[in-house]
Amino acid sequence: MVASGTPAKRRCFMVTRTELALAAVLILCTSGVVYGQIDRASLNGTVTDSSRAVLADARVDLVSRDTGLKRTVATGPTGVYSITGIPIGMYDLTISRTGFRTFEVKSVQLFVGETRTVDAELQVGAVSEELQVEATAAPLEISNARVGTVLEHQQLEEIPVNGRNWATLEIFAPGAINAGRGGQQDIRFVGRGRDDNNFTFDGIDATGVQEQSQKADARLNISLESIAEFRVESAVYTAESGSSGGAQVNAVSKSGTNTVHGAGFDFFRDSVFDSRSPFDPAQIPPFRMNQFGGSLGGPIARNRTFFFINYEAIRQTQTQTVVGFVPNAAFRARVAATSPALKPIVDGWPLGQTPVDEITDLYKAPGVNSVREDSVTGRFDHNLSDHTSMFVRYNIDNVSIDKPFDPIGARDTEKIRPSNLAVQLMHVFSAQAVNEAKFGMNRSTFHHPVLGTAPVGVSGVPGFSDLDPNQLDLEIGTTFSGSDNLSIIRGRHTFKVGGEIRRVLLDNTSVGIPVTVIAFNSPDDFVNNRVDSVSLDDLLGLGRMRRTFWMGYGQDQFKVRPNLTLNLGVRYEYYSVMTEANGHTAVVDFACGGFCPPGTPMYSPDRNNFAPRLSLAWLPGGSDGRTTVRSGFGMYYSPNQNDDFSDPHESTAARFALSSADVSNLSYPLTPFLGLFQNQGASPKGIDRHRTDGYFENWDLLIQRQLPHNFIVQTGYVGSEGHHLFSGRQVNLKDPITGKRPLPQFGQFQIKYNDSNSSYHALLTSVERYFTSGWSWQTQYIKRRRSKTPRAGSAIGVTRTSTFDTTSR
Repeated sequence: MVASGTPAKRRCFMVTRTELALAAVLILCTSGVVYGQIDRASLNGTVTDSSRAVLADARVDLVSRDTGLKRTVATGPTGVYSITGIPIGMYDLTISRTGFRTFEVKSVQLFVGETRTVDAELQVGAVSEELQVEATAAPLEISNARVGTVLEHQQLEEIPVNGRNWATLEIFAPGAINAGRGGQQDIRFVGRGRDDNNFTFDGIDATGVQEQSQKADARLNISLESIAEFRVESAVYTAESGSSGGAQVNAVSKSGTNTVHGAGFDFFRDSVFDSRSPFDPAQIPPFRMNQFGGSLGGPIARNRTFFFINYEAIRQTQTQTVVGFVPNAAFRARVAATSPALKPIVDGWPLGQTPVDEITDLYKAPGVNSVREDSVTGRFDHNLSDHTSMFVRYNIDNVSIDKPFDPIGARDTEKIRPSNLAVQLMHVFSAQAVNEAKFGMNRSTFHHPVLGTAPVGVSGVPGFSDLDPNQLDLEIGTTFSGSDNLSIIRGRHTFKVGGEIRRVLLDNTSVGIPVTVIAFNSPDDFVNNRVDSVSLDDLLGLGRMRRTFWMGYGQDQFKVRPNLTLNLGVRYEYYSVMTEANGHTAVVDFACGGFCPPGTPMYSPDRNNFAPRLSLAWLPGGSDGRTTVRSGFGMYYSPNQNDDFSDPHESTAARFALSSADVSNLSYPLTPFLGLFQNQGASPKGIDRHRTDGYFENWDLLIQRQLPHNFIVQTGYVGSEGHHLFSGRQVNLKDPITGKRPLPQFGQFQIKYNDSNSSYHALLTSVERYFTSGWSWQTQYIKRRRSKTPRAGSAIGVTRTSTFDTTSR
């Protein structure tokens, strides 16, 4: 493996990698081309006679049981057939050739992102004679070396999921670890961080835009009822997938069929079975939760036009006893008499009920948490002709939340609205050529005001709960994406090439209103208005952050033998430098002596992101064997979450910190000290202007065995190394000898770097049974070792005081 080192060494490595990538592209372009199908499936196989001689020109028909879709191909000179771009679902497969009995396989289930292999041995006889074979419910993975799994529709319907949040089921994937509540923000894969995961819906970006995961409180951002199935690729996936270096999670929406299907549900819970906490009153606080909805899908015109609609909602009211510590009446009177300027602040604490000591009362009150969420999904599928089809899918989730922000009366109100649009047009030029064009829009809006109880925040007074002021956080994140992919199949080669352009628009501000927080060392200091420190964040206007992702790939899936498949691919990704549409940035750099001249780019572009990917899958026992050996290697780039690049915009607003060590007699109101803020404590935020994009190298060696009763057991080794990963450090610290800062006009502030590395090694073992005969099984065991090696900065005035754990964050 190649670890990051000096810039000179990295340049040498990049040249070698670029040459390898360009060579792979030349091979692919001179051979032919297929389209990426992360939200669809493929089917291939080899047709032979009873003597195992290959049969050319055999007719292969695949017919959907749900929509009547039919795809017909013929075997080539090597007896191999391949069908790509197949919508997920249940199919009947028929293979025929003059002089042989017809070979028929009923109920072939094709899953999202799957390349299924069905070989056929034809027997001599009349074409009218049929030989029916039962489809395997639990097929081996014999096309690549990826680590992952599929959550099929029966599992989505039958597995109990608290809150019906589909993302909690990601934990069933090999290599997944739950580091919190089990949602998008908490599940990590194979040593990568949560911000490295990528989420798509029908192949369209479905991230939170500001960061990779959607907001945790938006439980129905994609309604569970609207998902047909989803695939999780934890590591070592092919060049078709990318835009982030972590796991790839792709959900596929339900569509209508030739049969009308509908469902309705209502889940209800109340406080009857709740227990009483020590702080609750005699009556248990009320709790009411209704989660209800329904779906309907069917034909508009049989075999031609279909619809699917879904609605799901949550109504929840939960009351919990909140407990805080507040000043008693005697303390309040002392403050009013000694420091009347603090009376509006001390009045921010509510009156307590129970004495705790000579200055403190206990405050108890019912804290009501109300949630209203409505999610709608609609999909329209239409076959324009036998060779051209399209679909449009749109979903939107509207969330309103009102809950306690602190235990003494501040309220936290959230309005979240994620929405997603997918439009796809697919044309089959011939049995060997398919083109797919796709457009998508992904939006996530977040309006987050905090209604405080005091004109300024107060912290650090021993014995009292902190006071919170009014606050406002706004986010409007949108991505527009367009992609076009082509496929051509030649003999034993399935060539794939595709590209996507994704425009990122992020309008956000973390300080929609000014925020001031003052701190005191003791209750006596509070009474006498002796302020220890002050932080002041001035109004930050809405930033209009913009960047573009340019992504492309090429891949050859070569069926060397019926029992040996080789994948060779390369992916290129360029993430343009983030800009602010109105030029409202303040770039800070030690080389500039502080803020750089207006118009200075936030950082230098990184255009070297070529990522080769190789894998093989081998069946030692032949094409009808029950054991596979798979191994692969790949490089995977990550663009960092978009919010990380908002810092130069945030530096345009005044951010100051002042302490009693800087000025004597610091007190409230702060008006007499405003001039000192500018001289002592400006706190900008920065990004390393010479950063490079982080990337991971992943590799594995896996053995998979098919057992009786549709069980599959897998064990193997998975490794990962991360390079140039995100880290943050506090800079511009005072010299312990001179007491001076390198940039005297600023206080201490943070710069974000990409200079950390990670290492992960794991033994993965899993046992899986696809849903048959009414039940399924999934379990996994991980024995892992991970580490990180942050590199200390060497620039003048740059001292590391903390490092993010890039392997477990």
